Amino acid sequence: ILPSPTSPPSFSPLPLSLPPLPPSLTSLVHRGTVEDTELVEGLVLDQKASHLAGGITQVEKAKIGLIQFCISPPKTDMENQVIVSDYSQMDRILREERQYILDICKKIKKAGCNVLLIQKSILRDAVNEMALHFLAKMKILVVRDIEREDIEFVCKTLGCRPIASLDHFLPEHLGTAGLVEEVPTGTSKIVKITGVPSTARTVSVVVRGSNKLVLEEADRSLHDALCVIRCLVKNRF
Repeated sequence: ILPSPTSPPSFSPLPLSLPPLPPSLTSLVHRGTVEDTELVEGLVLDQKASHLAGGITQVEKAKIGLIQFCISPPKTDMENQVIVSDYSQMDRILREERQYILDICKKIKKAGCNVLLIQKSILRDAVNEMALHFLAKMKILVVRDIEREDIEFVCKTLGCRPIASLDHFLPEHLGTAGLVEEVPTGTSKIVKITGVPSTARTVSVVVRGSNKLVLEEADRSLHDALCVIRCLVKNRF
């Protein structure tokens, strides 16, 4: 996934010693041939949408939120063990856990969000099955495990802000898109986000090939071609 070239500058040509292009985020998909490669005017995510409890896979006029907090029961900073011997206490713990997660999901829905992107967490589960169940019932499309290094690019494309706390989950921090849908590609699936704001100037290339070697070679060829175009834009001869 790469931003489209910017408009030619109005000043004189620059030297040929140009800074390198940003890391390639082109989506590589096994199965198919190179001729099946397609250009998508928008963003493509390698992650799949959640299907738990009948989760939806398509949303029009999407309001997109990107969160960096977890929708799962909190844990203490230190490892410990809690022994519950009474069934009534166990039932109380389960009720409070359910209410805690439900309150988070209600606040997300109240902000008008219908597509939720969740950053990958290494400390604990970013989202558990109970939260996915509630979000599916609220008709919110969920995409999990967004990599940390992709957060800045995704936010710039969608016009949203990364939300690190539930208190900051407000409508003005959400991004917009015309359509978010999960589509099959060979044996896997990808999530397409199209109709993004025109200021993003982002397009995605979904490269398809029969094996990993073909995919990597096509990716390198695309990168070389973009470097040539970039030099022509920066240096008008």
